[in-house]
Amino acid sequence: MSIALVGGRIITPFRVVKNGTIIFEDGQISELGKVSDVDIPDNSQVIDVSGYTVAPGFVDLLVHGGGGFGFADQSLESIKNASEYFLRHGSTTLLASLYAKPTEQLLGDLRRVAQFIRENPDSNVYGIHMEGPYLNPELKGAMNEGYLWKPSVESWEAMWEASEGNIRIMTIAPELPGAFEVMRAAAMKGVVLSIGHSTASYEQIELAIDNGAAHVTHIFNAMRPFHHRHPGVVLGSLLRNELKIELIADTLHVHPAVMELLLKLKGANGIILITDSIRAGGMHEGEYEFADQKVYMKDKRAYLEDGTLAGSTLTLNLAIKNLMETAGARITDALRMASLNGAKVLNIENKKGILAVGKTADIVVLNDHYEVVMTILNGKIRHRKMSN
Repeated sequence: MSIALVGGRIITPFRVVKNGTIIFEDGQISELGKVSDVDIPDNSQVIDVSGYTVAPGFVDLLVHGGGGFGFADQSLESIKNASEYFLRHGSTTLLASLYAKPTEQLLGDLRRVAQFIRENPDSNVYGIHMEGPYLNPELKGAMNEGYLWKPSVESWEAMWEASEGNIRIMTIAPELPGAFEVMRAAAMKGVVLSIGHSTASYEQIELAIDNGAAHVTHIFNAMRPFHHRHPGVVLGSLLRNELKIELIADTLHVHPAVMELLLKLKGANGIILITDSIRAGGMHEGEYEFADQKVYMKDKRAYLEDGTLAGSTLTLNLAIKNLMETAGARITDALRMASLNGAKVLNIENKKGILAVGKTADIVVLNDHYEVVMTILNGKIRHRKMSN
């Protein structure tokens, strides 16, 4: 049986279809257009979404956890709970993000997430973003310095095997000795290499691009500030079109005026909205844990004892709202940065991140406050708060 969402404002996300209808069945979109132009098949389940915005499901490339659960927790149930927390907030595709730990613990985390993906093919967990463990201790951010690894192809191959080939993105500091060898090995497996937690010079960034780098992890954070005589990751991120940048649009990690500048310099096609959320996301204020370190959460800000920001408590629906309200982004651009751009990084834009006939029915319905009132994953309604 087909389902028809009728009367909403559809963001494709390149254009706006006012008073639109979108029909899907067997997990795929079968019709899309203005209400007056679409014939709804008999026996369809009709859902009135008048007054709501209908958008592609969000794609979050860097998310550690939320709702009190983390993807690095030592239970499949925690992974499931974190997955469903983000499903309720519109993320129909996400990368479970892991971070540096002692060798056997990290390999165990990789095996556990890989098992979850294998056993739950209908979940929103598409793969793994391995944030590290080859990071520069000088810009470790909230990472535990004692757990960082020195780059080696042997240790990379152990991670790849443990992940069952599910590492989609890996954040790495290309200036570390041995990093290029690891990058080349990972790139040959199709892994997207992301520069982050790095002191690399502009010249090293150029070499990193030649060795497979195509992405930058949470722009401006865990990298040296821009310097006009000693350019590094920031300038490389802004200047080189080969590099797509991740943005944490919570207004804490990056000032709204700087987000506006990013829009002008990189354009909507060059930016991917991420959450970098940790388990404290969506929870009450208090004390939490990240990489065996105490994390405090107050006023939606997560930080270590020394004040270092420790991920975020963001969800992508709020990132979209923030970008529009504080940086002047258009709704089509903001939604593209939260959906299609991430799908392109993962090479799944032929079916995800866009609303059109033949695409996967991953759909989010938002109210005027950009709260998620419905999430549809693979054509199945997985979350619904609407009264009608």
